[in-house]
Amino acid sequence: MKLLEVEIEENVKIANEIFLLSFESEYLAENFKPGNFVNILIDKDSIYPLLRRPFSISFVEGKRVYIGYKVVGKGTNLLSQKSKGEAIDVLGPLGNSFLTDIFDGKVAVIGGGVGIFPLVGLCKELKNRGNKVDVFLGFRDLDSMFLVERFKDICDNTLIATDDGSSGYKGNVVELFKANFSKAEYKVVFCCGPKPMLKAIKNLNLPVKCYASLEEKMACGIGACLCCSIRGKDEKMYHICSDGPVFDIMEVEIE
Repeated sequence: MKLLEVEIEENVKIANEIFLLSFESEYLAENFKPGNFVNILIDKDSIYPLLRRPFSISFVEGKRVYIGYKVVGKGTNLLSQKSKGEAIDVLGPLGNSFLTDIFDGKVAVIGGGVGIFPLVGLCKELKNRGNKVDVFLGFRDLDSMFLVERFKDICDNTLIATDDGSSGYKGNVVELFKANFSKAEYKVVFCCGPKPMLKAIKNLNLPVKCYASLEEKMACGIGACLCCSIRGKDEKMYHICSDGPVFDIMEVEIE
């Protein structure tokens, strides 16, 4: 983990309220593992936003690091206004990472909303290890879709669900996955997305291991402030930023 000042290379809108930001960092690119995140101080010369914001690293290409985000408040709105050449203060890489072994059989990856971003790097690494990967992506509608072509270039099968049926399966992505799970012998499942999606996946009680990357508000990113606590099934308290963000989905409570 290092504190870095980097210059933005690109900060582009790729879907409705969705942006993809990139910068060059040889250190982050070399030390990145799928599932890692960074904490960004959006404007170090201003009192606002006071706290850093956590963002998953989506993927790396060479020395370039890509971060995806959705504009949901003042902090991300300020970030969306940043241009090429402007500096941001980045702390990372933070958190643990997804398991990326060679599995004897197909691997399923499920994503919804901005939880789709960290799955790009995961799918790339799983494929580089020689796995067969099916990815299930859930969006609100056609205008909210992003990075689909990139997933198609990486994965063996890319299956899409939209709430309104404007693309792919009409319904949520968990329903789409459930309809396909019985047709394929998946050896492991990975997922990232909003809590209702993760809770629905957990409630499936899958017969294979399922690992989830959890999203939560964070202040420090290193387990000191305790604001991202989550309860485990053994009543032990975990911190998403330092113990996670990736957990065995059956080992933690998702409310």
